[in-house]
Amino acid sequence: MDTFVQPQAKTDTAPAPAVPDLLVKAHLVGVTDSGMEGLALWLASRGLDVTASIDRADQDSPAAARLRAAGVEATVGFTADSIRNDRTAVVWSGVVAAPHPELDRAQALGVPVLARAHALAMLCAAAGRPLVAVGGSHDTATAAAVLAAALNDGSTGWILNAPAAGTAPGQGGGQRLVVDLCPDTGTHEAAPPGSWTHRPHHQHAYRQPSPALTLITAVAANAPHFEDTIEALDAATRLARSSATVVLPLWDKGAKILHERLCDRPKPGPTVVTVGLDESADVWVLSPRWLGAEHLLALRYQSTTHQFVVALAGRHHALAACAAIATALVAGEDPGAIAERLAAFKGVERSLTEVGTKARIAVCDSRARHPQEVAADVQAARMLTEGNLIVVLEPDGIARTSAHATELGKALAAGREGDRVVLLPVATPLTVPNIPDPLDAVAEAAQRTSAPVRVRVGPCEPSAEQQIADLAEPGDLVLVIGTGDAAGLGHRLLDHLSRTTGRP
Repeated sequence: MDTFVQPQAKTDTAPAPAVPDLLVKAHLVGVTDSGMEGLALWLASRGLDVTASIDRADQDSPAAARLRAAGVEATVGFTADSIRNDRTAVVWSGVVAAPHPELDRAQALGVPVLARAHALAMLCAAAGRPLVAVGGSHDTATAAAVLAAALNDGSTGWILNAPAAGTAPGQGGGQRLVVDLCPDTGTHEAAPPGSWTHRPHHQHAYRQPSPALTLITAVAANAPHFEDTIEALDAATRLARSSATVVLPLWDKGAKILHERLCDRPKPGPTVVTVGLDESADVWVLSPRWLGAEHLLALRYQSTTHQFVVALAGRHHALAACAAIATALVAGEDPGAIAERLAAFKGVERSLTEVGTKARIAVCDSRARHPQEVAADVQAARMLTEGNLIVVLEPDGIARTSAHATELGKALAAGREGDRVVLLPVATPLTVPNIPDPLDAVAEAAQRTSAPVRVRVGPCEPSAEQQIADLAEPGDLVLVIGTGDAAGLGHRLLDHLSRTTGRP
């Protein structure tokens, strides 16, 4: 058992009263998974005794470094010995689709096993301070990161699924807590009956959060979380009606339907604030203006127009920032203070961000999972280059890819002559999927003037970076989309280009 960080000495002071008893001495399984790191860092920032485990592949990652600096005691690898009998709960991301030594050990010791979503909801319900939530079926990462930055007055903490560049996804705060409640934090699979996906989650401990202010970014089907739009609407309605005030961006069709739902139902209910692209909205967003490296945003609120500059590429990310800024304005934050804080904002990690350029071939990263997110990032990337666009997609999960294969393919297909598509194997924790490979349906829907390139895994197969490099020409842009192996592919591609071309 390798422990990669010695925890900082912890004091004997009592934990903050805002933390539920079950999380006072929590162990987090797979702590570098999306959404888990922010929770671990927030708990550690409150002076709590946090232990965790980390996949060996991530032991030298930026996330591991942030956890090390925060004093989280993390073990490299997953072993039963990582679970001590003094732990109050074991929290896992929900991505495990097979027997797991740590979860097995926790159950043998009688330590409560909590899904991350339930742990986060419990924490939010017990926050005891103004809670600002960002929820929805997808599209929350950028909005939550911008909102945390806009409200960062020194007394605001946050638990995010994706950090702003140069910051951490979790930070303690004494007066206010910003939380990304999107369920889409990992590759969740619909595993066969009897698998460990169905581990007990102690749902009796779940409490619906009651935020003072909630921004709901999007409402749509998102398998395996929401099988259809109605299921997504029902979840968004529950969150909205538990909030004192809810902010809804009317450019999202689902959020617009939710607005109609909330207005049709009898009072009492939440105060509803709309954000839209015409003057009928409570917060009127004038069309974002791209300046070449950042967006100029103008919002009219309470008869006054305010301007902000935010370092984000893509109109959809700019609109997400507008929704976040509108939420901060509704919270009563000073517009000048918001503008000053956002001047230091440098984008969201892996959200249409530049990785680098070699041999005049540019590489950008995307963490998109949902088909609408993929489509928006692809469309935005085409505006960033005069050359051809090479989209590299690692679909997320057998269950999601099977449900959204046609949508994913269409998101990749609407390109220019000369654009290419490269499909990586579907990212999944399942070792023996019992259904056909859904990548075939994605490839069929994505086919336009030429068939997508399928990357195969095997000892005699060329690497993904080699196949991408063979397609790319100087002046082209490569957009890498995915959250598994794709997360490091951009840097590997740049290294490959540097070695094989010998050109800067």
